[in-house]
Amino acid sequence: MELGLACSVCGHLNQLRAVSCDRCAAVLAPQPIAPSAVLPGMGAHPAVSASSAPRGVTAISTAPAAAPVPGAQPQPSVSQSSPGKPPSTVISAAQQPSPAPAAQPRFNAVTGAPLDAMQGKPAAKTMFFGALQQQHVVPRLVVIKGEGGDGVTYHLSATNHVVGRSTGEIRFNEDFFLSPEHALFSVQGNRLFAKDLGSINGVFVRIKSPVPLDHGDCFLVGEQLLRLDSAPFNEPGPDANHTYSYTSPRPDARFRVVQLLAGGGEGRIVSAQGTTLTLGREANHMNFPQDRFISGRHARLDSASDSHHIILTDTGSRNGTFVRIKGAVELFHGDYIFIGQQLLRVEIS
Repeated sequence: MELGLACSVCGHLNQLRAVSCDRCAAVLAPQPIAPSAVLPGMGAHPAVSASSAPRGVTAISTAPAAAPVPGAQPQPSVSQSSPGKPPSTVISAAQQPSPAPAAQPRFNAVTGAPLDAMQGKPAAKTMFFGALQQQHVVPRLVVIKGEGGDGVTYHLSATNHVVGRSTGEIRFNEDFFLSPEHALFSVQGNRLFAKDLGSINGVFVRIKSPVPLDHGDCFLVGEQLLRLDSAPFNEPGPDANHTYSYTSPRPDARFRVVQLLAGGGEGRIVSAQGTTLTLGREANHMNFPQDRFISGRHARLDSASDSHHIILTDTGSRNGTFVRIKGAVELFHGDYIFIGQQLLRVEIS
């Protein structure tokens, strides 16, 4: 029979002189066993006594059991502790020891994570919320209405793209409202910029919020090309012969809107009513009842109280209000552009 020290944590049998468990490295300190742990009614094993095993340590015998007698039940060998000493339990190989209590999990005092789960695992890597934010975005121009055909898409994969009637990467050969070299679209990173290259008819961008206008700025409402006239009226006076000319009374208005006609020349001129002028198809200061692309209440112009600017606002029209750009402007996803007779939508996504 072999004697050993049973680990109180994992139940592994160690040598008698062992200080720590060979399996789980727990300290094998002798601890007394309460009298209630000894099974009542069992005699002492002749091969093991209380003096041959360390006090308070469970000893497990691994010697092979004697050959059983036919018809007889094998009896386990258990020794009774000597009087006056802490009892010890001796268990033979025929009797399995009770399972050791599970060790309590340990946690990191800083992070709160289990220590056992963190051992042997690679460090976590920082991930991005979306892979698309790292991908290069190619802006696009989509034809909504015009000679190019509805739905035709132009991918702006290069840095610069010239749009014109006979020059550039994007051409509309049959649009005679386009200059030969009309506009420049520049891509910088994922940003898109548009610039008028000195064209006759300009580049118009649909407004999404109120914008300030200066004297001489042009804007589109439906099929109407209009110009803002906010210059002050000349003071009336006589000629060289001190003769005054017949005139109409001057309106009490800060600005006027001038209609620009096809082929050149000016059409209607409407003055603001005080500091406001409304435009639309009906019931406005300036009405265009025959223009099917104008909403009933389309746009409004107001004098800014703190500057000389006139504020243009789209009042919920269906087809929008467009302003002619000056210099280079940045375009955003969902913007609409008029160049010549081409209505284009910007896509940056």
